[in-house]
Amino acid sequence: MTPFERFTVITAAALTLCGGAFAPAGAAVRSVVDTFTTTTTGMTPADLVLRIQVLEWSDDSARADVVAALEDAPALGKLPTVGYVWPAGSPVGYTVKYAHRTKTADGRDRLTFVTDKAVGSYDYKKWGVAGATVKPLPYSVVELYVDAAGNGTGNLSLAAEVAIDSATNTITLATGGSHVLTGGVRQPSQQG
Repeated sequence: MTPFERFTVITAAALTLCGGAFAPAGAAVRSVVDTFTTTTTGMTPADLVLRIQVLEWSDDSARADVVAALEDAPALGKLPTVGYVWPAGSPVGYTVKYAHRTKTADGRDRLTFVTDKAVGSYDYKKWGVAGATVKPLPYSVVELYVDAAGNGTGNLSLAAEVAIDSATNTITLATGGSHVLTGGVRQPSQQG
């Protein structure tokens, strides 16, 4: 066997072993069930498109786990991932640990997402909202209000206080003040 043939056999065996480590036999591929896009406004960075992909909506038990873990960032990071927030132009996204939707009195969807790291924490230039007085958190809450036509506004925990209700296992952002997200457009489902 030539050195090249030996290299090819060894490389093929290594790729087979590595491939098995990354995709265990019988592992289910998770589909995106909902996708939303929104744009930052009135903050730094401005006009940045965020794509939010939901793999699954959190049930009451999963939401309770996140509410309990909010005081301990490492514990939050160990919980199951239910989606991602992708800033446009970035190869790095933020894992969503909490994805919840409810209807508001006026019929809009209120969509709340909690990431295990602060959105913008991977960037060199710190994300911020001028005049905001909220305490920095090791995680982020993204909240969108979207009507039936896909129009909406939203906010980030960079600009609004986080309200946690452990009795209902819900996390929301305080109302009032300026919204720093526009859009909230629902994209067509990627499921067949």
